[in-house]
Amino acid sequence: MINKLIPLVAILCSAGVAAADDPPATPPVAARSLVIHTPPLSSTGGEPVELEAMLDAPFAETLNARWRAIGETEWKDVPFERSSAGGWYATLPPTPSPGLEYYIRGVDGNGTEVAHFASAAKPHMVRVDPALFDRLEELDKKRQLGLRDQVSLELMGHNFGNRYGLPDRFFRGEAIYTHRLWRQLHHIAFGFGTIWGKTPVSSTFDDHMSGYLNHGSRHGFGEVRVRVHPSVFIDGRVALAVTHDGFNGGVRGQIIFGKPWRSSLFIGGEVLGDLGHTSWVRLQWDTAAPFLMAASIVRTNLPGVVISSAGLYIAYDVTYKVMQRYSVKAQLSYGARDGAAHLGGGLATAVDF
Repeated sequence: MINKLIPLVAILCSAGVAAADDPPATPPVAARSLVIHTPPLSSTGGEPVELEAMLDAPFAETLNARWRAIGETEWKDVPFERSSAGGWYATLPPTPSPGLEYYIRGVDGNGTEVAHFASAAKPHMVRVDPALFDRLEELDKKRQLGLRDQVSLELMGHNFGNRYGLPDRFFRGEAIYTHRLWRQLHHIAFGFGTIWGKTPVSSTFDDHMSGYLNHGSRHGFGEVRVRVHPSVFIDGRVALAVTHDGFNGGVRGQIIFGKPWRSSLFIGGEVLGDLGHTSWVRLQWDTAAPFLMAASIVRTNLPGVVISSAGLYIAYDVTYKVMQRYSVKAQLSYGARDGAAHLGGGLATAVDF
């Protein structure tokens, strides 16, 4: 009996040893997705980059895009999300020029990372072209050598004369600080000004000896320039003034066709409380470098005229850039209101920093 049990025990023991020597069972292979993706080649500055993918087994993996701006070292993850139309999308945030790089990876049910498009070692690059106002800002920055601020002083006046020899003239001066943004909001400015003048009380022969009025104001103002098109600008100004008649307000606006520092056309108008209104058309050209020249036709009520609103003069001015930071301007004007035409003029200077 014992002799019969010994072979049976040996067989059982050998089977147990063999079972102990077998390698452990490997976990089953997790399901994976087939990802189809067409990469974008370029994008516009200021706009997000949209990635689209098609998955045959959308719930087999967690899919995301790893991206970074060109020149950076840290990767960021953006998950793909399913849209109502059935596709899978990931939105990378707006990135400045020169662009960004990314790759697509998934993580399966076992936690294993699966590469689907490009890789961390060889990411796909998306070129980002600068937006319109990014390009314009860069051009303005180079033109001004990065000098964003300016302080200017402008002095001008005109003597209209009078057929009876009475004074009819005005003088105007303004100090302006300008900060350039070079974007759609091209610049902002603040300033202080003064206007002073004398104008006849009457234009009739019987009353011309009644004398003249002394009118004037001191005013502060704020101004903006908006670039609505690469070659169209709109200026707006609001002023608060103390005049010979008390507190007053004022507004000013103009539209510029062309670049204000090159050949361009200015059309504008201004109202300064009881000092009256002014309107102008100004044609500027830069064909005689280094001089910037302009001719203007101006109709004005300054300095609060009571005899006639038909004050009209033409003006010619020349601006010369002495050096990159410093420019000067001279003006000569000729016109009349109630009598023969007379001369006027002005001087201005500006410093950039």
